[in-house]
Amino acid sequence: MNNLDESKKLKAENIKIKQAQIKSKNFWKFFWGTIIVLLVSFITLNITASKKLNEMSKQDREARLETIAKDFEEQFPQFKTMTQKLNSQSIEEIKHRINISINKAYEPLYGQINNFSDFHYTVTGEYSELLTIVFGKVEDILEEQLFKPTNFKNNLSEQLKNINNSSLKIITSQFKQIRQEVKDKLKLNNDEINFLLAQILKLSQDDMKLRMTSYTNNIFKGIGLGGGAIAGAAMTKIMTKIMTKNISKVIAKKIATKVAVKAGTKAAGAGASALAGAEAGIFCGPGAWLCSPVGAVVGGIVGWFATDAIVVTVDEYYNKNDFKREVKELIDQQKNNTKKTLYQIYIGSFNKIESDTMNSFEKLKDTSIKDIISE
Repeated sequence: MNNLDESKKLKAENIKIKQAQIKSKNFWKFFWGTIIVLLVSFITLNITASKKLNEMSKQDREARLETIAKDFEEQFPQFKTMTQKLNSQSIEEIKHRINISINKAYEPLYGQINNFSDFHYTVTGEYSELLTIVFGKVEDILEEQLFKPTNFKNNLSEQLKNINNSSLKIITSQFKQIRQEVKDKLKLNNDEINFLLAQILKLSQDDMKLRMTSYTNNIFKGIGLGGGAIAGAAMTKIMTKIMTKNISKVIAKKIATKVAVKAGTKAAGAGASALAGAEAGIFCGPGAWLCSPVGAVVGGIVGWFATDAIVVTVDEYYNKNDFKREVKELIDQQKNNTKKTLYQIYIGSFNKIESDTMNSFEKLKDTSIKDIISE
């Protein structure tokens, strides 16, 4: 009987334990199920809220940018005038830089005019020039007497590089002034002005520098000078060649004039030369028949170069100042031509940049802010 009661009691306890285990399992099942449901709901709500907030932010941003674009359009005439004014200032500045640089490149040539003139008005210099005209190139004389002593070619190449670097600095400064002017007028923060210029107007500092270089090189090529460093070397060569050609004409003209003068002078002095030779023969005594030819040659040579020296001296006295003036005028002329060529190149590039900027301003009227934001 007792054993039966114990058995029933044990069985009842086992049933209670199993029921408790089932309850515990169900509790945790529903507990974690509830947590998961709440977590999923929370995440879903956050994603939905974030999306709506982003959409609101995008709408606010779009509205703000539309306001900026509208304000910009309203003040477009002022910005256009401002841009044109800045471009004019940039052009004047690059012209000033060109003048300084080219004057610096050509200045040593003026200091060499006296030395070149001194060489020209010597018998040695005259024959060097005459032989060069006949057998070589006048460029060689000018290279030795004018360009090499002044290091002209290297100086000009260096100054052309300086001008190009200056143009990039000027265009950078111009962009910064445009940016600041628009920013102040429209009361924009940094993000807004950057978006307006880069995204809407398609203007940036790097882009303007790149276009400046591109336009400059294109104009260089358009006048047959290549681009970049090649353009500088080609331009130096062309300017030197033109100046050499012009100065060579002056030299050739001077030589031709002196040759004509000498022809008459030497003919008139032929008798004097013969007399000098005869006198040399007489003083030879018994050997006069051997000595006379030598004396004649000596007399002839003396008479010939004496005539050269006389003609050169007279020519120098009357014409040296005119020669120096002509050489100076030719250097002036070529210096001014170099400046004009550079004005054409760089002013053309600055004007093209201004034209691009104006086109960007004009296109703003047809720009969709929504399309820009969605890109």
